Amino acid sequence: MQAKTENSAPVHRFTSASDIHFRFVTITEESFEVPDVEHRHGYWSVFIFLEGEGRHVIDFKEVAINAGSIHIVLPGQIHALHGGKNFMAHALIFTEDFFLMRNETTSLLMRLFRFMDAGEAAAFDITPAEKLFFSSLLQLIKHEYEGSDALKGKVILDLLSAFLSKCSGALQLPQLPSGVTDSLDYIQMRNTIEKNFRKMRTVAELSTLLHMPARQLNKLCRNHTGVSVLEFIHARIIIESKRLLKFSPRPIKQIAYDLHFTDPAHFANFFKQKTGYTPLEFRDM
Repeated sequence: MQAKTENSAPVHRFTSASDIHFRFVTITEESFEVPDVEHRHGYWSVFIFLEGEGRHVIDFKEVAINAGSIHIVLPGQIHALHGGKNFMAHALIFTEDFFLMRNETTSLLMRLFRFMDAGEAAAFDITPAEKLFFSSLLQLIKHEYEGSDALKGKVILDLLSAFLSKCSGALQLPQLPSGVTDSLDYIQMRNTIEKNFRKMRTVAELSTLLHMPARQLNKLCRNHTGVSVLEFIHARIIIESKRLLKFSPRPIKQIAYDLHFTDPAHFANFFKQKTGYTPLEFRDM
């Protein structure tokens, strides 16, 4: 992995496109000799905390770390781990492409999107019996990851699917609407918005990029999120605005221009309309 410096926080990405786009990482108290700083990932991260205590900052929420809890971090979310003595955790990190290799894991990805887009924190505690199950599954994943089998990517995906299926029950992830068969179209739309939201302001712009009529885009977005495309774009601008306000020292005026607002007043009005706070009020909270 490597860190790429950006305005708000460093971004950690995979260094190679030639591997299976999966990593198994062990985290101990020695990992915190240099304090963790807020950073983003360009991949999915599932943290399984087995021993010790601490705190986990995910965007604007602080979630307690207990021995026997699991936290999921989306690509792009800003987070930082802070652990104490006798700390032991594992992290499963993987790209979205790895998720999309199979229908079952694609479905799980869509359900996680619906859950987390609704503002829920993907964090939960597990029972001692569940801890034994997850620990055993983690050892199998670790064994495959460290092996040299040519098919280890397929086996890891099988194990990851089982792992996340178990998580979906604990998180009580919502079922996808019946008859929805356009998940890949939605992911393409979502990824296009992710790449262009800083300068995108209308549905017509997205329609041009995806060569898809605005009516079809709105239907697609409502099927998967319950909101219109414009509302989804605005929500993405707001979450990035909050991240920059909280985790970047840049002046509010500069943040407004970074997000392609015509002037700071326009940004302030937009932010207050959507959140109820001015940018300065939010930064000082």
